[in-house]
Formats: sequence, C-alpha cells, structure tokens
Amino acid sequence: MLPQEKRILLPQDLKTVKTLEEYRGTGGLAGLQKARSLGPQQAIDVVKQSGLRGRGGAGFPVGVKWQTVYDDPSTTKYVVCNGAEGEPGTYKDRYLISKNPYWVLEGMLIAAHAMKAPAAIIGTKKKFTHPVERLQKAVAEFEAAGAAPRGFLEIVLGPDDYLFGEEKALLEVIDGYDAMPRNLPPFYVGIRATPTERNPTLVNNVESMSHLPNIFARGPEWFRSFGTKDTPGTMMITLSGDVKRPGIYELPTGLTLRQLLYDIGGGPAGDEPFKAVFSGVSNAVILPEAFDTVMDFGSLRAAGAGLGSGGFMVYDASHCMVKVALMFSSFLAESSCGQCIPCKRGCRVITGHLDNLESNRGSREDLDNIFYESGHCTDQTRCFLPQQEAKVITSIIQAFPEDFKRHAQGLRCPLTRQPVLPRIEYFDEATSRFIYENKQSVVLSRP
Repeated sequence: MLPQEKRILLPQDLKTVKTLEEYRGTGGLAGLQKARSLGPQQAIDVVKQSGLRGRGGAGFPVGVKWQTVYDDPSTTKYVVCNGAEGEPGTYKDRYLISKNPYWVLEGMLIAAHAMKAPAAIIGTKKKFTHPVERLQKAVAEFEAAGAAPRGFLEIVLGPDDYLFGEEKALLEVIDGYDAMPRNLPPFYVGIRATPTERNPTLVNNVESMSHLPNIFARGPEWFRSFGTKDTPGTMMITLSGDVKRPGIYELPTGLTLRQLLYDIGGGPAGDEPFKAVFSGVSNAVILPEAFDTVMDFGSLRAAGAGLGSGGFMVYDASHCMVKVALMFSSFLAESSCGQCIPCKRGCRVITGHLDNLESNRGSREDLDNIFYESGHCTDQTRCFLPQQEAKVITSIIQAFPEDFKRHAQGLRCPLTRQPVLPRIEYFDEATSRFIYENKQSVVLSRP
C-alpha cells in the first residue's frame, strides 16, 4: 500500500471479503444497528453532519438529498442504488462490490430506514457478471441472517447503455422500460409511481452508499477527520492511461493531481510528458499547469474542471488532441438516446466537424460551427449529456489551438498515435493493468 492511500472501504490487504460472517467480524452491520436505534430525522442529521457528498459525479450533499425526499408529503418512498457504472475511465463501483458487496447493501438498508422505504433496489448492468454474483450471494446472506426481510433488497439488471447510469434513465429501467431519461427528477416522481402516488425515490451511487456504515458506526466527526472541509472522507480513484501505475486507489480527498499522477501513478509511462488529463468525458480538460489543484469537488470546479466520479484518464504529449476530441465526441453522440433533438442532432454534427478536421478535410469553418453547435445542443434536454459534449469539446479546442489549427489548415499531423477511450471491462490485479472493452465509437454523421 502506498503511503498516500487510506483504505476504509477497500480491505487493507485487498483480499476479498467472502462472507457476511467475515464482514461482521470486522465490525460490519454495526452502522446499521446504530442507524436503526435512531429515528429517521436523526439518521438524516448524522449524514448531514458527516458532510458526505455524492460520489457519482455531481458531488451533491447526500444529507440534503435525503432531507428533500424525506420532507415530501408522499406516503411511499423508495431507495435506489445506482450501480450502472459506465463512465469511461471509471471502475471503482464494480471493484468495490467485487471486494466487499456488504458495504453497499448495509448502506442501502440504512438509507431505507431513514426513508421508511418498503424496498431498496440496486440497478446494475447484466454484463457485470462477477459483481452481480457477489451481490446475489450477499443479499441471500443478509436475508438468512435476518438483517433484511426476504425480498426487501432487490437487484435489477439492465442494458449496457451509457445513459443507464443517468438516474432518471435508471428509474425507467427499474420500472421495466428502456434506459431513456424521463422528464421529472427521482425526488419528485420515483419508481412504481401511479396516477395517485408519486413515490419519491432517493438515488445514491454505490460508493456513496458504501460510506454510510462507517459514518454511523464511527460517527460523522470521524468521517470529517480526513479529507477536506469541502469534500470529507476518502474517494475511490480510477487512474488509467499513460501512467506507470494505473489502478484503483482509495485516497483521502485533499491530495493534489500532481500527487496522484506522480507519487501514486508513478509519472509518465513513456518518454513523453503529460499533456492532458480528463475526469471522465463529463468535464473540461485539465492541463499540467493545474496539476497542483486539490482533488475535491470545490477546488476542481473552481479550476474550471471537475472531480466527476473519480476516474482520471491521462494522455501524454504523443497524442493529438483533435483525435482525442473526436473520440470523446463520437462516444457521446453514440450514447445519446435521441429523445431530445438538440442533443441528438448537435452531438452528431459536432462529431462530423471533428471528423472533417481529423481527416484533414476541414477548415476554420468547422471550428466555428463546433462552437455554434455547442451553444445550442444543450437546449431543452432531459439530461446533461449534451452539456458534457459542449464542455469537454470546447475546452479541448481552447486548450490546444495549435493542434486544431494544423488540421484546419490541412497540414500533416506528426502525432499519429491512436488514443484509447478507457471503457474498462475489468482490472487485472496480477499485472496491475486494465482490460478495456473491445469497442470503438464510430462517426455517426458528417455535416
């Protein structure tokens, strides 16, 4: 274990926690016992006091979200855990479930107690076979031990769609529909709603739920004792790309990107220096001059980027950023569900202009059109995918004008290396390497 790591959710020796009995032997279920000794509002107050922020991407205060759902006058409320991990460069939730599925299930039971929910459901992808098997076995153990009523903890398996991880699309899948974001947010209209019952639903992701047992067992002050004031606690970080030591690390928030890339990641994997870092495809590019930024939600947002779900993709100076932009845009255009015309059309048109530039068929007009479309593809949409498209693509163009100028002028690009979008299949611990999905996004249309 590297000195910067602080393993709380991950086992100290990284060995798999195989049974509920083993989990209980290390203090498991103590948080649930404490939570059940409190009333719902008292439990919500504990989460508020901890300062826990959602680990799924937006970093919204978990306690505030809980309070919103709890205060709704509706009779029935549900709890849903988002396990549909699909952000490129992120593998923390599957890794955590594979190592110890008991954290997240105990966290779901704590949340269900606070919401007085009749059921707690985790939605995940059918293709995640090993994590699903671990969850199924763990649910059976919880039921056999009397920690959860039979049928109370549900597992819903869904498609391999990027938007399945969007919370409104997640609820659609749980209700038996396609992964297409609905209009109204979960805290207003949840799962299994009827014309007379809205069923507001609390949605938190796997890592957020997994922090709850320790917050209740050890206290909110303990949780706030590490990390930063802005983002207390630890965070699961996935580091991939051109670094010597890619992997999944549990770190206290407050380390800088430079510490992540050099002290933990070991520095550049090859002879070229780092050129660009992305926290998923949802945030603006991070340049080397920003590497001293603290890794918490507030600091990275103030720097014009974002922490996202903690998945950092690293590209060195051997990469042309026109190729990287085209790769990102192709993925997002391909992932659009097509419900909202500004998104469906705009993302594809931007991708087409980038394809023109990358293939040296473009001009300055393509760049102008990209900025124009980026200002309109976000109009009246149901989710944030087009905002992601506009933010990440315009940030790349603005950060690397020479790369784009060269292509717009039809000049030969000396940077021929083909970038990889890390759509992670699994992590090979024996070799400390990620295995990526055998998929390539394609250009969907040309302007």
